Amino acid sequence: MDRLIPAKTLTAIILTWNEEDNIARALHHLTWLEKIIVVDSGSTDKTVGLINSFPNTEVYVRKFDTHARQWNYGLGLCNSEWVLSLDADYMLSYAFIEEVKQKLAQNHACAFNAEFEFVLFKRPLASNNTTPRPVLFKRSACIYYDDGHTQRLRINGKTAGLENKILHDDRKPLSRWLLNQSAYSLKEANMLVTKPEAEMSFLEKLRKKRIYTPLLMFFFCLIGKRMIFNGQRGWHYTLQRTIVEMLISLRLTEEKINKK
Repeated sequence: MDRLIPAKTLTAIILTWNEEDNIARALHHLTWLEKIIVVDSGSTDKTVGLINSFPNTEVYVRKFDTHARQWNYGLGLCNSEWVLSLDADYMLSYAFIEEVKQKLAQNHACAFNAEFEFVLFKRPLASNNTTPRPVLFKRSACIYYDDGHTQRLRINGKTAGLENKILHDDRKPLSRWLLNQSAYSLKEANMLVTKPEAEMSFLEKLRKKRIYTPLLMFFFCLIGKRMIFNGQRGWHYTLQRTIVEMLISLRLTEEKINKK
């Protein structure tokens, strides 16, 4: 058996809330770590019990307010030089794990971005529209901040990319996904209403116009991202991404009407 990566070198952080469909699979891919910190938002299903069945985990319960504060709370619990920041539905391949171990011995960057391969109904999609995310970073050089419905990492130093991808395999039911997107769309709409236009990205400016993004997202996923070649799974992904944009457009329209 390989020696565990000591907690003073690398700690994994995972946020959870009712992740019984995913968390055990994610933790099975992290047995090479001495320490995993899980920040739970008050799960009412089997999540915490499943986490406690892994000897290298520590669970801390904190009432959720924002993603950035939740992540920064987790960072405050770490004493390691490096942090591996993961979602409960991320699965790590052997090649990814070996690459992470190699990066720990290098000092040319203080944060490493990972790309993602989407798995839907237990099979990978041809592509997806996610962007790379910093998942491996030095704790002393980084801190999270809120941006719309999600969080971003402020990095004080150089960044680099990881060659191997993370598998994103969320098996929660569609009803839970819809519930999450309803909350996310409200936060995203509030951000678009308050954020100065000069600071907005092209996508944010497009979203604020309300009309175009749902249609553009539909054709972007189906044709641009080749979801049409993934059969029913491709249609499922395309419709999900389109619904996200529709919800944001509805929130913005509602806000505009209420202002009159």
